[in-house]
Amino acid sequence: MYDERAIEALTGLTLQQRNLLSELYGRFDEELRIEVHRRQRELFKEWLTLGRVPNGRAGDAGYAVFINVLKQLWIEHFSEIELTVREHKPYKKQLRNSVEKNYLYELVRLREEEKLSWRQLSDYFKKHFKKTVSHTYLKRIYEECQAEK
Repeated sequence: MYDERAIEALTGLTLQQRNLLSELYGRFDEELRIEVHRRQRELFKEWLTLGRVPNGRAGDAGYAVFINVLKQLWIEHFSEIELTVREHKPYKKQLRNSVEKNYLYELVRLREEEKLSWRQLSDYFKKHFKKTVSHTYLKRIYEECQAEK
């Protein structure tokens, strides 16, 4: 279990601000990510020397160092850019959109022409499309599609 107050004290940032910096890290190219970890290692060594790493809390301190390096890079390079959190579609909605947009024709074809069972369809999607979809969910999508026709 981590200590959120300790991390907030070590970084001077709220949870939301830390999340924004983590999202910024995801946008970095690989070279800049490597630079982050190089600086993180140096700063962690410095914190150890200064005694800023609480006993038994090296994980929290390591994360706090990581966030501090991201904050430093943001100040150096990106402070003029406003950070905004992207809204993510819930997984089920993404999956359904993907199945309906890209694979609905194949679902209907496999069910009607190949006479595959719902479980076989689920396995087929996993193997051929790298999509993990339950057999009941495929059935529901199929039946809704048929009802619309």
